Amino acid sequence: MSEPTEAAQPIEHRGNCHCGAFKFTFKAPELKQASACNCSICSRNGYLWVFPVSNEDYVVVKGDEDSTLKSYEFGKRSMTHKFCPTCGTSVMARMHNGQSVGINMRALLDADFALPVVTSNLALRDPPYQAPAPMDVGPVPEGSTTYQGHCHCGAVAYTLHSPHALVKTRECNCSICSRDGALWTYPNETDIVFRGLDALTEYTFATGSTYHGFCKICGVAIRERFTQPGRTDMALNVRTMTGVDLSTLALEKFDGKAKVPAYTV
Repeated sequence: MSEPTEAAQPIEHRGNCHCGAFKFTFKAPELKQASACNCSICSRNGYLWVFPVSNEDYVVVKGDEDSTLKSYEFGKRSMTHKFCPTCGTSVMARMHNGQSVGINMRALLDADFALPVVTSNLALRDPPYQAPAPMDVGPVPEGSTTYQGHCHCGAVAYTLHSPHALVKTRECNCSICSRDGALWTYPNETDIVFRGLDALTEYTFATGSTYHGFCKICGVAIRERFTQPGRTDMALNVRTMTGVDLSTLALEKFDGKAKVPAYTV
């Protein structure tokens, strides 16, 4: 007769939004996988979900879930998504049914992006997501490919008239890009037309040469604006583009984490 298997002991994990206004810990057994979802909000934020053992094992150590973080709901409003209104980090979600908590693994200090990811197909759940109307930007320049994009709530939208079809995207492992879950493309600034920039919050840190823009209503990362002399490009988050199949794009990995100064919070 085999010996009973000893229950896995919970491990304490620490996390925070990028600017450090909100910090938390939670206990869970060793993380063996993360959960993803192809729904309209999870796919835009690149969420990787992990879950505490219980609500009591999730502890806020700095800030307040309701006043430090901003809340966003949609559809049936069965879940409240929480993000930092200063830096845009999507930290967590609280499910109304039982008040259970889901943690965005991207906000963890010990996040392991090599973990296997199990994806749930919830994109067609009722009620279906109603995307905002596309922008009307007039005639398409000859020889260009047009891409429309927007945040989840639709307050910020853009049109890209690209001289080249999109064939690749870049994933950066730096402290802010990994939290945003963004996949970037770098068109010329003059090829992009925006709508609703008054709803865009910008956040910068370290050298102050890159401004990360996210929607102040739903928290979705939209763009990066660069201030280095001579740069004419802008980064757009491909996750926010309508009708783009990410699986068809080549993925370029960029080691932004190795750049100095090192991230501290």
